[in-house]
Amino acid sequence: MAANDDGEAPTGTAGVRASREEPPPLPEPPEVERRVRLVPTQVAGLVMVGLMPLLSFFGLFGLGVGNVEARGELVTVRAQHPTVHRLKVRRPLVLLVTNASGAALPAVELRLSRGYVEAFSDVSFTPAPDAIEPAAYVFVVTGLAPGETRVVSGEMQANDYWRHEATLSWRVLDEAGAALGGGELAFGTFVWP
Repeated sequence: MAANDDGEAPTGTAGVRASREEPPPLPEPPEVERRVRLVPTQVAGLVMVGLMPLLSFFGLFGLGVGNVEARGELVTVRAQHPTVHRLKVRRPLVLLVTNASGAALPAVELRLSRGYVEAFSDVSFTPAPDAIEPAAYVFVVTGLAPGETRVVSGEMQANDYWRHEATLSWRVLDEAGAALGGGELAFGTFVWP
């Protein structure tokens, strides 16, 4: 700041711009293209995040239970099984056999595919299997009265991902062990991580 005629620097207005002087104009902002740019993996991620609520609304990520049933001349066999399962979650598997004939049945043999059972861990059945063969877990229900239903109840924890197929077959046996009839039904369980 310059000194006045007396040689003294003014102190009252030091650093203050004169009121008649305008500030210099501000520079113009740079031109920026206003557009979101996403790489393909980001687009895929956004699509997946957008689909999650829709898929869960239709029950894809929940736990599901299915019932399959087959009727023969002598028995009706039904399986209540998990259709959608979560990894490391325990779920029930219930096998029911009903005498649909008018006479008592000496024995009904149920055979559950071993590959399905071994896709799960910590499996327990009540009653326990009568035999474990290379291809199947075998349960024998004896003395089935007309109209009576017997239950084989199991509980299992999912151990492997993806879909596991099961076959439940049965044979109705007479006192000598000869087959009087039989059948088969199939079901599956999908396991989410």
